[in-house]
Amino acid sequence: MTALVPGGLAPGGLAPSGPPASRPSGPDWLWEALGLRIEVRQDGEHEPPQEAPQEHHGEKLRELVGLALRRNPRRAHLLVSRVLGKHLPVPPAVALDAGARLAGLVRALPEPGHGPGPVPAAAPAPVVIGYCETATALGHAVADGLPNSHYLHTTRRAVPGMTPLLEFVESHSHATHHWLMPEDPDVLAAPGRLVLVDDELSTGRTALGTIRILHAFAPRTDYAVAALVDARPPAARAAFAALATELGVRLDVVSLVAATVSVPEDVTERASAIRGSYAALAPVPDPVAAGGPSPEGAVDAVAAAPPAATVTRVAVPWPAGLPDGARHGWSPTVRERLTEALPAAARDVLAALRSAQGDGAARGGDILVLGTEELMYVPMRLAHGLAELTERHVVYQSTTRSPVHPLDVDGYAIRSSLTFPAPDDPGRVSHVYNVGPGRYDDIVVVVDSGMDGRGPVPGGPALDGLLAELAACAPVTVVTLPCYVPERAA
Repeated sequence: MTALVPGGLAPGGLAPSGPPASRPSGPDWLWEALGLRIEVRQDGEHEPPQEAPQEHHGEKLRELVGLALRRNPRRAHLLVSRVLGKHLPVPPAVALDAGARLAGLVRALPEPGHGPGPVPAAAPAPVVIGYCETATALGHAVADGLPNSHYLHTTRRAVPGMTPLLEFVESHSHATHHWLMPEDPDVLAAPGRLVLVDDELSTGRTALGTIRILHAFAPRTDYAVAALVDARPPAARAAFAALATELGVRLDVVSLVAATVSVPEDVTERASAIRGSYAALAPVPDPVAAGGPSPEGAVDAVAAAPPAATVTRVAVPWPAGLPDGARHGWSPTVRERLTEALPAAARDVLAALRSAQGDGAARGGDILVLGTEELMYVPMRLAHGLAELTERHVVYQSTTRSPVHPLDVDGYAIRSSLTFPAPDDPGRVSHVYNVGPGRYDDIVVVVDSGMDGRGPVPGGPALDGLLAELAACAPVTVVTLPCYVPERAA
């Protein structure tokens, strides 16, 4: 077992209780200030667990995550993925590769057992479920690496005409309820392994609750949970084994790095003290730290402004009936249709960027492709297509519901925040992190028509708030995809 204790503390030690007397420095200062202790059980997906402390102190974990403070009274800190493409920008190939590596670990699991009835000639295709909103694209990427798999992600968006099939609750989350709304409910009853995909397992309670609900709906013999980081403590790992025994199923967990994070009892007080210490450096108000309402109730503090003149729109070719994501399901056929459609869409976006100045001259510099909340995978694939067509550096990330406290301090993962009314539900706020003036030469924001057709005020464009924030940072190109709604709900 490899012991990782940030900040140069001796293995097995803890940071002193209470806030530091002076502001700490170095890449690990926040880990130390929060008193977090980490034991890396598996540092890299193909390495066996270590039996004694090692000198490398968990480089694989550091490659995968940074650390920030949440604006959530239920949880103090957030492991910020460096490969997910959510809070931090990443080259799209990096995010897609992370999903491919997780898929490889799932493929390496023993072949699923067989339930009642005849034994099939070949192992049935797996069903993959990703968690909204953070892991929607990661789940897609895992499903891409599992031949013939069907993919579906949970959703927090209400879809007119659609009744949720199943509901899940995350009591610790900033947004507690999410649903499954498959176009074809029989997909969830298909035989074979069911794979849940999330970016991080902290307690594992969400995954356990999901498995209970899914098993009550349609029992099966094999489940797997795939996460970039498995940070469950021993008691949580034991709970997985207990559930497998109770249900009589096989339940596997695979991850790129497995590490136990020990959190001190006063971690919430520590986080509050850190926010107070750096209050002058925080670029946006923090309602939770100030004792005010949750950010979800602070929409009146971020009134939308008209978008700047540097916002342009480009229409891309999009095949009729091609879903924009897996809110209602994603079959192998849909996967193939998207792969066929993306090159033309990427060419049109690049042509729009080249002509944005009106003289056809190509603008240089970095390009950010920005997804919007649950709409992550298609923007990620579009970014990958752009990267293959241009020598410009292309990175990808997404807007998010997740309220994170920004600090412009070295060693802190979230340096800045833009906050605006959520395009699909202007009664709450959404965020994008680490985007600021001068950071990018072009921003391509990808939305769906379900977002683009609503507004924060009657008759007002839904995207005003987001586009005003982005246009203050760089020229913005908007790509709107048709929002897919099943025929039975149309």
